[in-house]
Amino acid sequence: MAIDILQISKTALEEQKTNPNVINASIGMFFDEERHIGGMPSVSKALRALPDMSILPYPAVDGGKAFKDHVISWTFGPYEEQIRKEMFVDACATPGGSGAIASTFSVYTKPNDYIFVSNVRWQYDRFADRAKIKLFEHNMFDGDGFDLKSFDQQLGKLCETQKQVVVIVNDPCHNPTGYTLSLDEFKSIIDILNKYQNNDIVFLYDIAYLEYTSEKDKRIKMLELLRLEEHVMTILAFSGSKTFGVYGLRLGAAIGLTKSKGKIDHFRPSFVNEARGSWSATPTISIELLNHFSKKENLEKFNVELSQIKSIVQKRSELFISQANEIGLKTYPFRSGFYVIVLTDKPMDIFEKLVKQSIYVVPMENGIRIALCSISLKEIDGLPQKIKSLLI
Repeated sequence: MAIDILQISKTALEEQKTNPNVINASIGMFFDEERHIGGMPSVSKALRALPDMSILPYPAVDGGKAFKDHVISWTFGPYEEQIRKEMFVDACATPGGSGAIASTFSVYTKPNDYIFVSNVRWQYDRFADRAKIKLFEHNMFDGDGFDLKSFDQQLGKLCETQKQVVVIVNDPCHNPTGYTLSLDEFKSIIDILNKYQNNDIVFLYDIAYLEYTSEKDKRIKMLELLRLEEHVMTILAFSGSKTFGVYGLRLGAAIGLTKSKGKIDHFRPSFVNEARGSWSATPTISIELLNHFSKKENLEKFNVELSQIKSIVQKRSELFISQANEIGLKTYPFRSGFYVIVLTDKPMDIFEKLVKQSIYVVPMENGIRIALCSISLKEIDGLPQKIKSLLI
């Protein structure tokens, strides 16, 4: 479904200027309870304090050594030392997690290839169209859990006809459902990827919402990547835009991880060449923002603010899900994160009816996506009932 989410949000924001009752549940940006964007004063303060030499010059195309070390440390956290010891790892700065995804498609596919995706997903389709590649789907859910059987069977079918396969997993806080894989489910996915040793598997692990999961140890799954065999090349799509709430600054990275020296040697020049030939370089200010918060004395305040945002979003999701359950409003399985999907076989019809009530959501194939991150508890209270009334 070719929906322009950014345009939907822009329309909603324009209407809010004259109608304060507009509910903009369309965009994946955090707004606090007073509709202020970001919610991280330490980030705003840091941006305003950066000197001209940290903003104006060209950066290194890959972000530079300091940035690469910092983004790797940030992503793997306490497990960095073990991962570096057992695997080859490198990184390249990208404009948001989107840049990491687009680069991966460019480097590891050729026209008319298939990439492996879930049937419920973020708009990877747009990136696939640009790369002139196609989508091969697996079913995402089996009841309230991940459909591992479909994942395995469908991947097996694709591997029979295509030597190199890009496999996409968006976790935790899956966009658009809010589902987070259990550790056992993630372990099973690793086992499945290891089965296909006659293929070159590129595991595109989209961790855009890593910081917003409700998991006790949000990086424990990184250790499972150590079990991947040499035929698997992992690309982690990191989104600093989401992490720091600086959506328009386009901060991201592609992090390559593999047991094969040959594969990491291919990663380095390929991603730099793709960057140089596509966007030239990631904004210097974005790179320096991550470098700034990689220092311990700056990170502590940020973590306090991040924890506050997570708490707010979790309260919003609990309110929405509890009210939805009370009235029988069906959603996909939800764990934590920015979004939830209300199921309907008439998404465009419901979308248009909600717009008439000044409620903006995103229509998808089998439902409508509600961005819990962008609406207040007051706006959420009663929203499930409003949606349910239109489904009758």
